[in-house]
This record gives sequence, C-alpha cells and structure tokens, in this order.
Amino acid sequence: MGYEALITLDLPNSTDEQRDKFYEVLAKEKWVKLKTLTTTWTVLFNDGVTRARCVEILMQDLKKAKEQSRIYTVAYAIQLDQQSVEVDKL
Repeated sequence: MGYEALITLDLPNSTDEQRDKFYEVLAKEKWVKLKTLTTTWTVLFNDGVTRARCVEILMQDLKKAKEQSRIYTVAYAIQLDQQSVEVDKL
C-alpha cells in the first residue's frame, strides 16, 4: 500500500474566485476534498513512492495552485501514512 496524505489548508484573505481556482488546480492534480471537513484534502500515492517524494509532489501541487490562483498566503499541515485516513462524524 502506498502513502496517503491528509492535508488541511488555510487560505487567509483570499477571494472566493481565488479559492475556487486554487481548489480547481488541486482537483486536477488528483487531490480529493473531504466533504465533511471544509478545508481538508487527501491524496493517494502509488506503491514505491517514497515519503520524501510524496512531500515533494505535494509541495509542487501547492505552489502551482498558489501561483495560478494568485493567493498570497497558503498555510497548511500535511500528515503522511501508509494506513488509510479515518474520516467520520459523531
């Protein structure tokens, strides 16, 4: 099983248009937005992709989205594991 990333984002002072463009870029890069958590995404990586390469790819995607959306600041937290991300409601 490859790595799965859990990413939470904050895009302070961004417009709705900038945010929509940012999210559009991430979706094209195969990021999946979690429906129950408004600013949280997951990304699945193939077997054999190293943790370091996963981080590199995620950073490239974030930089691309930042540039294309013209958002000034992107705050993020990334967690990588080879187990599935558990998401649910209580």
